[in-house]
Formats: sequence, C-alpha cells, structure tokens
Amino acid sequence: MRILKKEGPNILIVASQKEDVRIGDYLMVTEKDRSLVLQVIDENYLDVDGIMEEVAREEVLLSSVQGVTEDPADVGGISREIRDMRLLQCKARGSVEHGRHSPRIDWIPSRTTSKITRQNVNDILDSAGNRGLRKIKIGKSGRGSSFSVTAEALDGRITIITGRKESGKSHLAKMMVRGLLEHGAYCVIFDLNDEYGTIGLTADGTKTGVADRVVVRKPARDLKFSLGGAGVRAVTSLLQHSLEMPGTTLREFMRIWEGMEAKHELSMESLGTYIQQWRCNEFVRNALNARYYTLSNSGLFTDSESAFRLDDFFTSHPEGGALVISLSRVSPLNRKMTVELILSKLVELLEQKAIPPIFLLSEEAHLYLRETYWEDLITRMRHFGVFTTFVTNQPDAIKQEIYRQADNIFLYNFSSEADLNLVAQASMVDTDTVKSIVRTLPPRMCLVLGHAVNNLPVVVTVDEFDAPPSGITRRFFDGLRVPTLSR
Repeated sequence: MRILKKEGPNILIVASQKEDVRIGDYLMVTEKDRSLVLQVIDENYLDVDGIMEEVAREEVLLSSVQGVTEDPADVGGISREIRDMRLLQCKARGSVEHGRHSPRIDWIPSRTTSKITRQNVNDILDSAGNRGLRKIKIGKSGRGSSFSVTAEALDGRITIITGRKESGKSHLAKMMVRGLLEHGAYCVIFDLNDEYGTIGLTADGTKTGVADRVVVRKPARDLKFSLGGAGVRAVTSLLQHSLEMPGTTLREFMRIWEGMEAKHELSMESLGTYIQQWRCNEFVRNALNARYYTLSNSGLFTDSESAFRLDDFFTSHPEGGALVISLSRVSPLNRKMTVELILSKLVELLEQKAIPPIFLLSEEAHLYLRETYWEDLITRMRHFGVFTTFVTNQPDAIKQEIYRQADNIFLYNFSSEADLNLVAQASMVDTDTVKSIVRTLPPRMCLVLGHAVNNLPVVVTVDEFDAPPSGITRRFFDGLRVPTLSR
C-alpha cells in the first residue's frame, strides 16, 4: 500500500487485490517516531490512462482468438494486477506519538518512506484513552477481535440506536441492558413489543445471574398506582399533559387533593365523592368528573394495598434491577398516562435523592412521549439522573436537538437516502463517513460513534443475543402445512 495523493480532507491510498483491507478498517501510516491514523471509508478501482482501452482490447482478443497465447514475460499478469489495483478513500482520525493518540492531523507523511499497516481497532482505542473498566461485550470489530463498550460510556449519556427494520437494533439494546444489570445498574424499559421480559434468561430457558432482578409489569393489570403512592405532582402532571385538564379545573383539583390529604382520605373512592360534593362552577365539576371517570376506567389506579410503588422497586433490589413496562396491546391513552406517571415520579424521587440514577430505554418514543419530554430527557432529567437510550427504525421521529446532543450513536444500515442525510447531518463525524459506511452494512453490523469509542468511528458485528425468542412478528402462514401442487 502506498499514499497516492491528498484531496481535501481525504487521503487516497493505492492497494493491490492481495491487500486484505475493507471499508471501516483502520490503517497506520508510520514515519519515524509518529503515525497518522486513517480509516477506510470507501474504495474504487484505480483508473489510469488507457485502462479502459486495455480492458476492452483484452475482451475482444479473448472472444475472437482460439488457443493459448504464450506470455513468457508474464506481461499479461502484470497488466491484470494493475487493472485490479484499488483506490482506498481514507479519513484521518488523528496521530499517535509515543504510544498516545491525539486528534492532531496537521502533518502529511512521506509518500516514499512511510509504511502503511492495518491496525487493530482495540489497540487504537486503547491508545486514545481509558473508556472505562466495566465492559459490556456486544460483538466483534471488523477483523474478528472481541469488542466491548463500557458501562461508564453509557453513564450520564444520551444514546441512540437506529437503523432499518430487522437490522438487529433490539438485540444490541438487550445486550446493553443485560450488561448494565450485571454491573449493578438500574434500568427502566418502555417495552412496546414484549421483547425485554426474557433478558434474564438464556435461549434454553436457563436463568442468568440477573434473572431475579428483571421485573415485568403490565399497566392496568399488575401495574396499578394508589393516589398516595403516585403523589400529587405525578397525578397533576398526568391530568395536565395526558388528559389536557384546563388550568382552572386543575386548581380546583389541587384544593380537593389538599382536603382529602388533610383528612387522610386519599383514595379513588373519596375523590369521586369529593368531586360530587365540591362547591364549584358546574362546567368545572363536569370537567373534573370527565377526568375522574377516565382515570377510574383506565385501570391504572386502585385503592388496594397491593398498589405499585416505584420507590419500593429500588429498595427491594439493592444490587440493581430492570423494571420492564410492557406497553404491548395497551391503548394509546393508557400508554401516555403510564409513561407520564413513571417519568414524573422518577424525576420527583431523583430530585429528593431517594433513588439512584437510572438508565431509561425507550423504543419508538414518538408513540407515547409528549413533545416537551424530548427536551426534558436531554436537559433537565439528564442532570437529575435519567440517562436515556432511544431505539427506533424511524430516524426522522427523533428531533434534531437530540441527535446534536447525543453522546453515543449506533447506526445500522439505511436504505433510504433521506434517512442517511438526516443522520449524517446530525452525527458527530463527517457526512462522508456516515454515508459511505452505513449504506454498505449488512444486517447485525453497525457503525458506532461517540463517547463509547473515544470519538473514533468503529464498525462492529453485533453478537446474537442469548435469550428465548421474543417480539417475533406473528405470521399467517407459519405452521400451516405446505399444500401439494398438482401438475
């Protein structure tokens, strides 16, 4: 391999077919006591003067001349090697001096004396600095080396996992959740497709070390709140944002709550009685009644002592745990109400420092998160201790503000040019890298960007997740006998 030339930010390298170099690989150009780190983002054939004419001439000769042509000087072999030469388009990713990586790219190595070698990704990442000690193995780097992200790289960070359908996003998300649990973290998961309830089990049903820390709750079934357990802040937030209660009505509700609380009568039954007896405008009473019946019919509230308390989940799992909120087959309104309650209560408990920071995993968040929560999750809630991972196959559903503030992005293949443009513009590396690498990725391979890889883009083949099948699409023809076709 040799440096051919530099074109703007790109360095072009000539390589023969014998050189085993692929898109996404890292190269080290060494000269004296320092090295330039390059990443291959694209490859093409090397076009030299007369190459097209030579290819056409050989095709004509092969199709018209019979027999074997002698070539004692092997001129034809040399010609074929030249025609197969590749042009590697590379981006500079910094320099290595005295074994340490730095972002400096303010020099160009010699074309004649420098040596180019392929470099292991893990070696480059190690030279860029410590990424953390708590490893979560997710797969293999481009050359088969084991690859891990660290729990520290996710701690306090915003993470996005995106790509087209069936590319492997959920497998990666489950792997990361299991890894976080193994390191004693707390996770809250909004599960739309019943995929995360089995993350504590292996494929044959055997329990892993974190199996007893995974708790699955279904809204209106085994996830019901009492008014006192939810608290006035979470309930009023639900009424205001999910049920759109007007400000005047909300003030009357607060007065009713204070009255019930003073008499130690906080219950759904008492709330209905208080509303009927409360002295207020008839329109306000009607609005209160309408919201009360919605709350009552949702099944999310109960006066039973078995009501769910979010703080109890943390105290009952001192070594970490995952609370999986199963939102499959839950009505859109109940989904929004459940999410509003959970997030409001989490922030309240975190403000009081009653619970440790948590990792929140949100699949297809646009289906149940209200607009203002997008900003809350990346600003206010983040500072309190809610560190969110968004998983989606619709990149345009995530706001640009989140892409720009994301610390880690795991990009799977996109077939849509519009999706590629959207993510490329908002990602933390140049658009050429994203567009060139991501569009060539097969299923189960992703491009990792951000803090998790010390801001050095890495192509990773994600492992299969060892757990029972879940979240599988139900199909009509599965299990039906294949009919015999008559001639």
